[in-house]
Formats: sequence, C-alpha cells, structure tokens
Amino acid sequence: MRITRPEILDRDAIREISAVIDGFRLWYRVPRSCAVSGAADPFLAAAMLPAMLEGRKLTFAPGASASPLLLRNLETLQDIHHCWNPAFKVIPVEAETAPARPANDGALSFFSGGVDSSYTFLKKQREITHLVFAQGFDFFANPGGTGAFSAEDLADLSQLAFRLLLPAGALSAYLKGSLSENTRQALSDYRSSGLPSPGLEALVARDLEALIAGPPLWEEKRFSGVRLRPGTRELLRSGPGGENAHRLNRSLLEDAFPQEIARRDDSAYRESVGRNARFAESHGKTLIPVATNHYAFGYRYNLSRNLTQGSALASIALLLGFPLAYVPAAYSYSQLTPLGSHPLTDPLWSNEAVRIVHEGAEARRVDKVARIAGSGPVLANLRVCFEDMNRNCGRCAKCLRTMIPLALMGISGAPFPPLPPPKGIRRMRIANDIESIFLKESLDAAPGAPKGAIYRALRACIRRFERQKLARDLDKVVLGGMLRKAYLRRAGSGAFITRIDTKPPY
Repeated sequence: MRITRPEILDRDAIREISAVIDGFRLWYRVPRSCAVSGAADPFLAAAMLPAMLEGRKLTFAPGASASPLLLRNLETLQDIHHCWNPAFKVIPVEAETAPARPANDGALSFFSGGVDSSYTFLKKQREITHLVFAQGFDFFANPGGTGAFSAEDLADLSQLAFRLLLPAGALSAYLKGSLSENTRQALSDYRSSGLPSPGLEALVARDLEALIAGPPLWEEKRFSGVRLRPGTRELLRSGPGGENAHRLNRSLLEDAFPQEIARRDDSAYRESVGRNARFAESHGKTLIPVATNHYAFGYRYNLSRNLTQGSALASIALLLGFPLAYVPAAYSYSQLTPLGSHPLTDPLWSNEAVRIVHEGAEARRVDKVARIAGSGPVLANLRVCFEDMNRNCGRCAKCLRTMIPLALMGISGAPFPPLPPPKGIRRMRIANDIESIFLKESLDAAPGAPKGAIYRALRACIRRFERQKLARDLDKVVLGGMLRKAYLRRAGSGAFITRIDTKPPY
C-alpha cells in the first residue's frame, strides 16, 4: 500500500492537506491561519490498519518522510492489534525518516461538546490552549454546490455496496437495476473480496450521477419509510421536474442513504462550529475546526468506527503538531476491552513533536455527568446526540443515557427535551453490553436518595436486557446461533452490515 507525498493547498479561508493512499485521496481541511505538519505521519497513522488488514507492505513516495519514533511505536501498535484480532497482520513499513518538529505551541484537546470531551475540558482546563472540533466522525458532509456526484461524495462505500447488492426495499432494488453491468460486477467483486478495485468509487459515482441527472426519482412507494428533511420536502412541493430536478434527486438519495452518501449541505457543521467557538472563546481557548473524510477511508475497507477512532484522532493530532494532545476516554479502566482508542494504544501514536495522552479513564460516564452538572456553561453546551450535532433529540441511546442520570440527580438546565415517562424507560431497548454498563452506572447517580419511579423503571429495563442476553448466549452456545439466524431471515437483514472490529466476531 503506497502513500504519496502530502500536498498542502490554500483555497480561500481553508487549508487542505491531502495524500493518496491506495488510490483514495484522504484529506483534512483546517482554517488557513492554522499551521500544520508537512510530514507523512498523519497519513501513516490512517493507513496502518487498512494495510494490516490486507497484509500489504506500507511504502512511501520519494520526499514523504515519517518520524523514527512513530515507526518504532508502530511495531508495538501492530503487535497489539494483531493480538486483539489476528485478521490484522503484522506488516513491514518502509519510509524515509526525519524527526518530527512541532507545528504549533500549546496543548489541544479533542472536543465535541459531549460527555467525555466536556469532562476532559473541565479536568485539564488550565493546560488546554486549543479545542479541536472534528467533522467527519459522527457526521460527514462534502460541501461543493450543485456539481456532479463524485467519488468524494461516497461516505460509506462498503455499506452502500451491501445495500445495493442485497436490496431490502424498493429504492435499493431500483438503484441496483439502474447500475451498469460493469459497476454491478465491480461491486460484487468488492463484496466478495473486501478489496476495492482501482476506479471502483469512480464507477459508482458515475452511475449515481446518471441517476441524479436523469428523470425524477420520486415515487411515494419507492421512498416509503424514508425520512425526508424539510429542505427535501420543500423541493418536492415545487415539483419533481424543472430546474430543481437535479437538486431534488440528489437530496432524495442523501435522505435515503444518510450514512452512505455525504450531504452537500454542511450548515449543521457550521452551526456547531460557531457554537463551540463561542464556548471556547468564553473560556479563553481557541477552537480549531477540522473536516476530514477519514471515516470514508476506513469504511472503504469495512473497518468499524470503533476500531478506527484512535487512529483518526491521532492522525489529526499529528497533523496539527501541538506538543500535547488529549484524547478523551470513552470508557473507564473498569470497562476496558479492545478498542480503537485505548490507554495502551493512543500514546503509541506519538512522535518526537506530539505527545498523545488518553485522558479521563479514571471516571465512569455517570461520574463525568456529575462533574459536568456542576458547571453551568459546560452543561448548557452539552451535545451528545446521534441524530443531530446541534440538538439533543432525547430519544437516541446517547441522549437517554445522559438524561437519566441527570434526572436521578435532580439536575435541571441541560439542553434536552423532557425525559420519557417511567413507562417509556421501562420499555427502552438496550442495544449492547456497553449501553447496559452505562445505564447500570446511572443507578448510582444519586446514592442514598429515595428510589423513585425512574430508578425502578430503569432497573426493570436492565433486567429485561439481561434476560434477553442470557437467551442469546444460550442460542450461541447450545444452538449455534440458529434462533438468531432465523430471526434475521424473517426480519430482513439487507440494511445491516458486520464491520471488521478490534476483536474477531464470536
């Protein structure tokens, strides 16, 4: 796997740093006023896991240099990831070397306004000089007007290929039938091998642009179950034809494939940057917004977000070149399991100029919420939602596991809608063990307080999850997963995909 020499392009108020890795142009965009490193270290961090998955040597184009310290650390990083999941093979890395030099002064901390980053901010406020807000992790946009659909508009190639080749609805079936034979064959080869062929993204983008530029896609039955944005509905009201036809078709596909196709509209990101910039300024800090297509790169190889989070944040820290970079911990030491961002691995992404610190693992999520509740400005800025980076929906798992401990502690003033009634909490679906752990912690939110209806409803919800988990474990061990397979066949599994994670599947 080859990494080209990084290129830096200044355009208007934006500075873009990019390199081509295995035919994919990986980019980062920062304010033009922000100094960056010109070394290959950020792209080396991004490329390591895909190269290990494919078992391919990592090489660099002439003039692209890497840090000797980072190269030594990669030996241990590879050993850890191979031990966690043998699908990742230990590979050689060949590069010109040059010690890294700082690009900026001070200390940065990654900041989304969520629980983990807000806690780290409160804990390390005196040391932190800059907050880094990254777009392209939970939400990905590729603004560019109304031009043709391009390869860079593909946010999740592996999931899109899965949904097109195994259509679970009328729209996916229609799109599959509209693809050229070459594109369908290339997607089929990609699905069977897991390896993107040269030009695959361009083939898919060409066919999707032909659909967008063609007749109106809108049919009510075809888009049944698709949640349309207000802007899409407005375009529909103006009629599916005419000068808005291209915009409408594009908007419809973005709504139907919100994770797979990047939105051209990045207004939500810009709103979030403004809010967090005001928060940073009010505390005497500077916000650095960073946009990237790093997760589109990882999804190209079907790597999970859970796996690539550490390398993604490390690549940004290495790019910005601050001497100290804090990565807020998502889990406490008592919850540790193989994770992409982990106290074992995060520091190993450091080079001579940048020391990366995994921070905050001494506290559970409920402890972090309690600390945040003691700071009015930080609490008012708290945003945790899966659905919207600017408003907490109050329905998703991240919202509920924050709202419940706040309610049990009797804290008001947080930017959330009203908590569902106890009956709704009792019926709440817990998706996995980590969510269960976070909700169990919430039972400790108000020690010594009377156990009210919310507490009892949450405890009943957790007990139901534990019974279901016992049934799933028995199905795995005794029946070999037969019941789960039967359920998936009946429910239809076309919209889901199994990512390659830090650990092999059961």
